[in-house]
Amino acid sequence: MKLSVPYFTTLILIPSFVSAAAIPDGVHLNGTLAKRGGEVNYLANCEQNNVYAGTGYPLSRIAWFANVDNSLSGNDLPDSLSNEYRDWSHGGAYLTWEGQQQNIRFPDSGVMVQTHIDWDAQSRPFTPWAGWAQRTSDGRYFNCYK
Repeated sequence: MKLSVPYFTTLILIPSFVSAAAIPDGVHLNGTLAKRGGEVNYLANCEQNNVYAGTGYPLSRIAWFANVDNSLSGNDLPDSLSNEYRDWSHGGAYLTWEGQQQNIRFPDSGVMVQTHIDWDAQSRPFTPWAGWAQRTSDGRYFNCYK
Protein backbone atom coordinates (compact mmCIF):
# COMPACT_ATOMS: atom_id res chain seq x y z
CA MET A 1 0.00 0.00 0.00
CA LYS A 2 1.23 3.49 -0.77
CA LEU A 3 0.72 6.54 1.45
CA SER A 4 -0.57 9.79 0.04
CA VAL A 5 0.82 12.76 1.94
CA PRO A 6 -1.88 15.30 2.91
CA TYR A 7 -0.81 18.90 2.44
CA PHE A 8 -1.98 21.94 4.41
CA THR A 9 -3.71 19.81 7.00
CA THR A 10 -2.82 18.04 10.18
CA LEU A 11 -4.33 14.89 11.57
CA ILE A 12 -4.81 14.75 15.33
CA LEU A 13 -5.60 11.31 16.73
CA ILE A 14 -8.05 11.17 19.58
CA PRO A 15 -6.64 9.00 22.40
CA SER A 16 -9.45 6.47 22.10
CA PHE A 17 -8.60 3.95 19.41
CA VAL A 18 -8.52 0.26 18.75
CA SER A 19 -5.59 -1.53 17.18
CA ALA A 20 -5.94 -4.64 15.05
CA ALA A 21 -2.90 -6.87 14.93
CA ALA A 22 -2.46 -9.63 12.38
CA ILE A 23 -3.20 -13.05 13.78
CA PRO A 24 -0.08 -15.19 13.57
CA ASP A 25 -0.44 -18.73 12.26
CA GLY A 26 -1.87 -20.96 14.96
CA VAL A 27 -3.54 -18.19 16.99
CA HIS A 28 -7.34 -18.15 16.92
CA LEU A 29 -9.77 -15.26 17.05
CA ASN A 30 -9.96 -13.93 20.61
CA GLY A 31 -6.41 -15.20 21.08
CA THR A 32 -3.48 -13.60 22.80
CA LEU A 33 -1.17 -11.42 20.73
CA ALA A 34 1.73 -13.81 20.36
CA LYS A 35 4.52 -12.05 18.47
CA ARG A 36 5.92 -8.65 17.60
CA GLY A 37 6.81 -7.23 14.23
CA GLY A 38 3.69 -8.16 12.24
CA GLU A 39 1.42 -5.76 10.43
CA VAL A 40 -1.05 -3.68 12.42
CA ASN A 41 -4.14 -1.55 11.71
CA TYR A 42 -5.19 1.30 14.00
CA LEU A 43 -8.91 2.11 13.99
CA ALA A 44 -9.05 5.79 14.86
CA ASN A 45 -11.45 8.64 15.38
CA CYS A 46 -9.60 11.79 14.37
CA GLU A 47 -10.01 15.49 13.79
CA GLN A 48 -8.97 16.74 10.33
CA ASN A 49 -7.76 20.31 10.75
CA ASN A 50 -6.82 23.02 8.30
CA VAL A 51 -4.28 24.94 10.37
CA TYR A 52 -4.32 27.91 7.99
CA ALA A 53 -8.10 28.38 8.00
CA GLY A 54 -8.63 27.32 11.62
CA THR A 55 -11.35 24.85 10.61
CA GLY A 56 -11.76 21.14 11.08
CA TYR A 57 -14.15 18.21 11.12
CA PRO A 58 -14.37 14.75 12.72
CA LEU A 59 -13.51 11.63 10.75
CA SER A 60 -12.82 7.94 11.24
CA ARG A 61 -10.22 5.94 9.39
CA ILE A 62 -7.78 3.05 9.61
CA ALA A 63 -4.01 3.55 9.58
CA TRP A 64 -2.06 0.50 8.33
CA PHE A 65 1.54 -0.25 9.26
CA ALA A 66 3.38 -3.14 7.61
CA ASN A 67 5.37 -3.59 10.84
CA VAL A 68 3.93 -2.74 14.27
CA ASP A 69 7.41 -1.87 15.53
CA ASN A 70 7.39 1.07 13.09
CA SER A 71 4.22 2.49 14.67
CA LEU A 72 5.22 2.87 18.29
CA SER A 73 7.04 6.21 18.49
CA GLY A 74 3.88 8.28 18.05
CA ASN A 75 5.46 10.21 15.19
CA ASP A 76 5.51 7.50 12.53
CA LEU A 77 3.59 7.86 9.29
CA PRO A 78 1.45 4.86 8.34
CA ASP A 79 2.23 2.84 5.24
CA SER A 80 -1.37 3.45 4.11
CA LEU A 81 -4.44 5.39 5.25
CA SER A 82 -8.02 4.42 4.51
CA ASN A 83 -10.58 6.78 3.08
CA GLU A 84 -12.16 9.24 5.50
CA TYR A 85 -15.47 8.09 6.93
CA ARG A 86 -18.15 10.06 8.77
CA ASP A 87 -21.52 9.07 10.18
CA TRP A 88 -23.88 11.38 8.31
CA SER A 89 -26.91 9.96 10.15
CA HIS A 90 -25.44 11.73 13.20
CA GLY A 91 -24.50 15.01 11.55
CA GLY A 92 -21.12 13.94 10.20
CA ALA A 93 -19.78 12.56 13.51
CA TYR A 94 -17.25 9.77 13.96
CA LEU A 95 -18.19 6.22 12.94
CA THR A 96 -19.42 3.94 15.67
CA TRP A 97 -16.94 1.07 15.52
CA GLU A 98 -18.60 -0.86 18.35
CA GLY A 99 -21.45 -3.29 17.73
CA GLN A 100 -21.70 -2.93 13.96
CA GLN A 101 -19.65 -3.98 10.98
CA GLN A 102 -17.82 -1.24 9.14
CA ASN A 103 -16.42 -1.71 5.62
CA ILE A 104 -13.35 0.47 5.22
CA ARG A 105 -11.57 1.00 1.89
CA PHE A 106 -7.95 1.92 1.25
CA PRO A 107 -7.90 4.08 -1.91
CA ASP A 108 -4.27 3.46 -2.89
CA SER A 109 -4.71 -0.33 -3.13
CA GLY A 110 -8.47 -0.91 -3.29
CA VAL A 111 -8.20 -3.18 -0.23
CA MET A 112 -11.29 -3.45 1.99
CA VAL A 113 -11.19 -4.19 5.71
CA GLN A 114 -14.31 -5.26 7.59
CA THR A 115 -14.33 -4.47 11.30
CA HIS A 116 -16.27 -6.38 13.95
CA ILE A 117 -15.73 -4.59 17.26
CA ASP A 118 -17.68 -5.78 20.32
CA TRP A 119 -20.55 -3.53 21.39
CA ASP A 120 -18.98 -2.87 24.82
CA ALA A 121 -15.35 -2.44 23.69
CA GLN A 122 -15.29 1.28 24.56
CA SER A 123 -16.07 0.53 28.22
CA ARG A 124 -13.25 -2.03 28.57
CA PRO A 125 -9.91 -1.18 30.13
CA PHE A 126 -6.92 -0.57 27.88
CA THR A 127 -5.32 -3.64 26.17
CA PRO A 128 -7.97 -6.44 26.31
CA TRP A 129 -9.36 -8.14 23.21
CA ALA A 130 -12.12 -6.00 21.65
CA GLY A 131 -13.16 -7.81 18.46
CA TRP A 132 -11.73 -8.69 15.08
CA ALA A 133 -11.28 -7.44 11.54
CA GLN A 134 -10.82 -9.12 8.18
CA ARG A 135 -9.01 -7.92 5.09
CA THR A 136 -11.34 -9.15 2.36
CA SER A 137 -8.77 -9.17 -0.46
CA ASP A 138 -6.82 -12.08 1.05
CA GLY A 139 -9.09 -13.20 3.90
CA ARG A 140 -6.51 -12.33 6.57
CA TYR A 141 -7.94 -11.93 10.06
CA PHE A 142 -6.79 -9.48 12.73
CA ASN A 143 -7.46 -9.62 16.46
CA CYS A 144 -8.47 -6.21 17.81
CA TYR A 145 -7.34 -4.84 21.16
CA LYS A 146 -8.34 -1.61 22.87
